Amino acid sequence: MTRDEFERRLDKAISKRIRLVAENPHGQFSSTWMFWGNRNDFYFAAKSISGALKVSLHENGRGYVGYSKPYFVRKLAEGIAIPAKTTHEWALPKPGPVGAVHAASLKLPANYCRAAPLSDSARKNTFVLGIDDGSCVDIGVFLSHEHPKTLEAKLEVIGKPMFVVTLDNNMHISLVARSQPFDPTSTLPPEEAVARGKSLLLNANPPPDTDDLNAMLWNDPGDGGTLQVTDVGGVRLKRRPTV
Repeated sequence: MTRDEFERRLDKAISKRIRLVAENPHGQFSSTWMFWGNRNDFYFAAKSISGALKVSLHENGRGYVGYSKPYFVRKLAEGIAIPAKTTHEWALPKPGPVGAVHAASLKLPANYCRAAPLSDSARKNTFVLGIDDGSCVDIGVFLSHEHPKTLEAKLEVIGKPMFVVTLDNNMHISLVARSQPFDPTSTLPPEEAVARGKSLLLNANPPPDTDDLNAMLWNDPGDGGTLQVTDVGGVRLKRRPTV
């Protein structure tokens, strides 16, 4: 299957999902991110890895960053021992009868947009958000019981309300976009922290040295806190020499 054929099949499977991407002044793009509801739960993920890893906000009041079940099971069958299906879990903030709570944010920094321009077909169903150097697009995910008609004016104080997804249980999920300064020193881990980190090889045959990959980084919000996810492009994968 060619890459174009794969993209067409993927686009058909996710045709009803909201798709957002950031573009910096130099015509470079972030990863494409998707947001969607399913019954009483809400999800978002980078399009390229949506079948493997995603963020999910569940009706049970818990938020998760984790692998999809089919991907997790497939990797176990391949002999790759992923420690757990869920890599992070926290208690979501609880919305009251009015107003909204900030459950998660996705940051797309301009200086780390390294992807190529979108194809003509992708532009037809993807919302492109322009962003200045030194800034990031911050897409906030807000939970509310209040009707969007009265909530919108309150959210406009924060940023630009773009979409509302109403789940089967009548929970409203609002996506609010705003531009913010981006300081990598306060957001990205220092090199020494990366060097101390543990790694897990998810493929039996590791790829060769590769440039311009994307990394998905997230914080530990603590129970009742706001998950902060940052998409960083320009990551280099370098294989360690064997002894």
